[in-house]
Amino acid sequence: MSLNKLLLLLAFSVSMVSCIKEPLEEEETPATVAEVQSALSEGWGQADPLTMAADDFLFQETEQKLENNPKPFYVLQEGITISKKEEKETEFLYTFLYQTKVYKQDQEGAQSTREDHRSVGKADASLAVAQSVLAKTQPMSTLKPLAEDNEMTLGFERLYSLAYACSKSDALDKYCKEQLGVDSCEILCSNLKSTEETRPLPELIQAQPNCGGFANCTYRVKTIQFNWTIALKKGESVEKQKVNYSIALSPDMPFFSRMNEYCYRQLYTVQEQKVLVTTCTKLKNFKKGGS
Repeated sequence: MSLNKLLLLLAFSVSMVSCIKEPLEEEETPATVAEVQSALSEGWGQADPLTMAADDFLFQETEQKLENNPKPFYVLQEGITISKKEEKETEFLYTFLYQTKVYKQDQEGAQSTREDHRSVGKADASLAVAQSVLAKTQPMSTLKPLAEDNEMTLGFERLYSLAYACSKSDALDKYCKEQLGVDSCEILCSNLKSTEETRPLPELIQAQPNCGGFANCTYRVKTIQFNWTIALKKGESVEKQKVNYSIALSPDMPFFSRMNEYCYRQLYTVQEQKVLVTTCTKLKNFKKGGS
């Protein structure tokens, strides 16, 4: 079931959707592509993709909520295990065991398990900034809810997608014309903010022996926030759609689990009513292989 179908059901049962607020109405201070990329790169820090190893495991959970309703209407649980790391002539091939379970309006769905793959080129393994070292990326992920498709998406892939989200590409222009049916579209990123703090570890990591190797059961987290706005132009009319992003990265975490939170909020129109939805993916657990 797609997000819009879920929201359609909720429109009949949740009365508060008739008084939704727009996403963070505030003065927009433009942010350039370079500024957003620099903030994300500094937040990510130095991390070698080849530190990913067999039996590394992470567990993350995505929740989707209506504004002013703390109870999520959609929950996606993901367990990702590196089952194999193979060295090839020019690259390392990673095999992942990807397990998912979905809860829709408190209804538990069946668990799904399948394999997925990524590759890291040997020539790219020493890169320390956000560049395309992984074979699979999702450059259009900003235009659709991540929780619709249940595809395995690693933290670095989300980071890479965001790094180019503020740039209008030929692919995006083609998507706007062919899929959205508009004459053109323009992208604006704004209100870029970066903060740093020390947080307690997620509870499941705290429960590991010696807090999984973290001193004082805490870790550093850098949070980057910005607004992403697309202006859809058709004739004389202009429709704007805004997404508020908040991304939490930890330089204390290894490459595989470095993205700790990936959250965004945006409006969806359901039966001529605007519904504000927050989607947030959070790291719940991480274990190094052999621990």
